[in-house]
Amino acid sequence: MSYKTGWKGRYGRDKHGGYALIITLWVLVLLSMLAMTFNLSSRLSTAMVRNFKEETVANYLAVSGYNMVLREIMADRDRAVDFMDEEGRFYLDRESGPLPDTIHLPEGDVRVRVEDEEGRININHVSENILRLVLKNRGVDWEKQNELIDSLKDWIDPDDAHRLNGAEDEYYELLGYQAKNDRLDLLDELLLVKGFDRELVYGNDESPGLARYFTTFGTGGLNINTASRELMRLLGLGEIEIDTVMNQRTVTVGGYRMIPPRFTAAGFSRTSTMYFRVVVEATPAGSNISYRIESVLKRIPALKGYDLETLYWRENVLYSSSKAQ
Repeated sequence: MSYKTGWKGRYGRDKHGGYALIITLWVLVLLSMLAMTFNLSSRLSTAMVRNFKEETVANYLAVSGYNMVLREIMADRDRAVDFMDEEGRFYLDRESGPLPDTIHLPEGDVRVRVEDEEGRININHVSENILRLVLKNRGVDWEKQNELIDSLKDWIDPDDAHRLNGAEDEYYELLGYQAKNDRLDLLDELLLVKGFDRELVYGNDESPGLARYFTTFGTGGLNINTASRELMRLLGLGEIEIDTVMNQRTVTVGGYRMIPPRFTAAGFSRTSTMYFRVVVEATPAGSNISYRIESVLKRIPALKGYDLETLYWRENVLYSSSKAQ
């Protein structure tokens, strides 16, 4: 016989058959992995396309809402007064009603916040007395007040001589930078100044920080028609005086046109708004993606209406974990 039918012969055939089975299984595993990879890639590509589409829609919604707010600001009929009522609604004049806090568009909603930068204290122009009063009423002790006031002055003034509790280049160079010797452009810069930390500037869950009450925009005038109750308390006004101010800031009265002398002593010198902070956040219907635009605008009276100058601009995409309703 040319072929043996014993155990060894059968083993030889089974061995080759086993190799074929193993190869077949590996091929199936590889094909499965390729299929899973392709499926995952397809899902990722679909998600990326969907996100890009929703980001684009959110961007256009935000820009549309932003431009609608600008048209409202430029259509102000009363240059003498802008005011914010007890509920935080911003009025450019009594006749037009408050600026909207939400704009409903067919593609989605735009949430709007408009604030007066001159409803805050300009950190670049604040007097030592006002700054000390605010720090004191925020619970900062005397020694810390001295450090903060002297350090801020040294940071802004043009010379290199430091005050008793302040700091100049010899202090900051150890931290890798120098004193600016100029005005602050943004409140974030306070974190570079000796004595100012994040909690003092931005607050915590229990208490707001200085950023709630200060700004770097404007000429230094404080608007009595837009300052918050909290700020008025920090400036030393009593509750009766604050209630008097808020009672003027209604659509019936329309805010102060002239500032009573007792309030000018607290630092109030304006009744209308020149520097606006505009924040819009747009979300397409059914999407978990939003687009946010934040700007600071200077409104300049012109022969016909107003001109607007953009002083600050920031925009970014926001993602939430759940679908918008």
